[in-house]
Amino acid sequence: MKQIHIPRHSPKSDDTSPLNKTRSAAEDGMATEGEDEGLPQQHWGVFGSEDLDSRPLSHTLRFVETLEAQYLCPCCSGVVINPHQASCGHIFCLRCIRALLENGLSAKCPKDHAFIKSNEVFQDNCCKREIQNLDIYCTNYPACAYTFPLCHLQEHLKTCQFEIIKCPNQDCPETLPCAELEDHTKNHCLHRLEPCPHCHQQLTLTHMKDHENTVCPEVKVPCPNKCTQMMQRHMLKEHFSQCPELETDCVYKKYGCSVREKRAKVLVHEDAALNEHLLLVLENNTKLEKQIHSLQQGMSVGQEQLQDQRSAVSSLERAVQQVTKDDLVLSSVQRSLEDQRGRVSNIQLQLKQLSLAFGQDSTHTELAQLRGSLGTLSQQVSVIEGLKEQLGVLEDRYLQHSRLLDIHVDQLQRNEERFQELESTSYTGKLIWKIRDYQKRKEAASRGHAPVMLSSAFYTGRSGYKLSARAYLSGDGAGRGTHLSLYVVLMRGDFDSLLPWPFRQTISLSLLDQSPARNHVSESFLPDPASSSFARPVSDTNVASGFPRFVSHGNLEAPKNAAYVKDDTLFIKIRVDTSSLEDL
Repeated sequence: MKQIHIPRHSPKSDDTSPLNKTRSAAEDGMATEGEDEGLPQQHWGVFGSEDLDSRPLSHTLRFVETLEAQYLCPCCSGVVINPHQASCGHIFCLRCIRALLENGLSAKCPKDHAFIKSNEVFQDNCCKREIQNLDIYCTNYPACAYTFPLCHLQEHLKTCQFEIIKCPNQDCPETLPCAELEDHTKNHCLHRLEPCPHCHQQLTLTHMKDHENTVCPEVKVPCPNKCTQMMQRHMLKEHFSQCPELETDCVYKKYGCSVREKRAKVLVHEDAALNEHLLLVLENNTKLEKQIHSLQQGMSVGQEQLQDQRSAVSSLERAVQQVTKDDLVLSSVQRSLEDQRGRVSNIQLQLKQLSLAFGQDSTHTELAQLRGSLGTLSQQVSVIEGLKEQLGVLEDRYLQHSRLLDIHVDQLQRNEERFQELESTSYTGKLIWKIRDYQKRKEAASRGHAPVMLSSAFYTGRSGYKLSARAYLSGDGAGRGTHLSLYVVLMRGDFDSLLPWPFRQTISLSLLDQSPARNHVSESFLPDPASSSFARPVSDTNVASGFPRFVSHGNLEAPKNAAYVKDDTLFIKIRVDTSSLEDL
């Protein structure tokens, strides 16, 4: 039995025995553009996709029968790889014949010393086919004892259970027999994918611990504020809004209170420091009243200034009109002046001709008269040029006053908006809410654009509860698309720590009839003390409560004895029963 080794090529290999020759299949049979090294490109050859030189180089070929001498390369004494026949008749490996010819276009055969020319070397397909049909043992012998022709080596190795292959899992360096691959990838590989036991996300085992310790949203973790509670990681943010150990500011910080403690202590502080907080609120209210008074005075002054500016603008407009008239007169005078200049030129020409004809003494008197007329015209031209300069000054003053007028108008508009906001706030527990453009807003809400409308806030007293209303013109919940939905929302106010909780006052909502019949649609409800909607707000607003089916669109838009929508406008009234509330 003949044994030929073809290990991975290494520059340090020194194995030169005839039957154990180190070779590179890439050097023997693989050819790329531009590396013929003296051999014609048509003589290059490879075994093909199933040939020896496409196999991993760590395999060892074992032939069943002893190799005949004709299949051994004269240079390397190993089996001929990609056989090429020289002019001397001997068969060489492609790599070997190229090595012989690498220093020129001819070389001597190591067997008979005959000259070999590169243009006479060709690929011996007959020898190649004979070698491919020689029987060999599987390269995994003795574990696998199959024998088959060399040309079937690739096909056999695809199904050989003893073939050493690399684990297909990413980053796994293990190599093992094919028969053990399935058990390795499913049960032993540290780089296999497994579902997280908490969130079921597919992860490699090497990353599972880091995932659980840092990012898994379903893993239970302790509160970082050390409040002894355990919760899933994705619930930490929600927990922070209620954690008693989280440091937070007193709700009266904006009024001047500087206390910052853990939430539990802050709540105790808010209940214990009512007097101090009330003083802070009163001080801020006093400042606000002063600011309102100052704004009112500023508005009065602004209105007076605006009136003065309007008067000034009127004066400027009149001046501009006068200047426009003067400009027209000036243009007329200029045209007249041009005419006069033409006439003077003609007169001067005539005078010159007369002087030549009759002598200078006969026309002296007439010439003096003409010069006097010219002097008068020159004075008129000077006056007109002075008017033009005055017109430029008036235009500059007009532009300056226009800019000042725009500034005052803008300031007046901002003041009016601020006073409208202050005047619209109710402190009696009642709100009349006017909703304009009903049809347009309803159609937009039905398409999903701005489905909810919010009213301005109102209070049950100067230091009372803060509430607002919400309206879904196209309906909400059970009333979506068929009814008008109305809700009331408790909001976080400045005086919540001074008020009794939960909120217990009766709330009435009414759709006002704008006809003389006054057939209002009204609904009332008494708050549920156990509902979070009426507890003291911990955020800007509580959950809204009300009537998703307050009134159907048919009864709202086409009632029999009422007019709820008039001029595309409807009115909603919200009233809180404040009879049992004590004034602070």
